[in-house]
Amino acid sequence: MKKLVKVLALVVVAAIACLALASCGGLSGTYENKGVFGLGATELTFKGNKITIETLGLEAEGTYKIDGDEIKIEIEDNDEDEASWDDLLKAWDGTFDFEKEDDYIKINGVKYEKAD
Repeated sequence: MKKLVKVLALVVVAAIACLALASCGGLSGTYENKGVFGLGATELTFKGNKITIETLGLEAEGTYKIDGDEIKIEIEDNDEDEASWDDLLKAWDGTFDFEKEDDYIKINGVKYEKAD
C-alpha cells in the first residue's frame, strides 16, 4: 500500500510539472515577415525568454513575456545617451496584442510566419 501511495504521489508531481511547463507558453525559433516587395522585412528569433529582432539591417536584443493575448517586449538599451539608427528598434519596447497559431504569430496584427 505504501508503494502505491508513493507511485501515485510521483505521478501527481510529474503531471503538475508538465502542466506548469505547458502553461509557460514560450516561443522558440524564428518567425519572419517579408515586408512589401522585400522592403521592411523583419525577423524575430525567440530562445527562452530572449528575443532578437532584425530589420532594415539593424538588430536589437531583449526579453519578452506572453500574458494571455498580450506580449511584453523589453529591448536592451546599450547606449542611452546617443541617438542612432538602432533607436528605431526601440519602437518594439512595450506591450502589444498577441496571437499564436501553429505556423505563425501576430504582434499588433502583423503576421510573422514560422521560418524553421
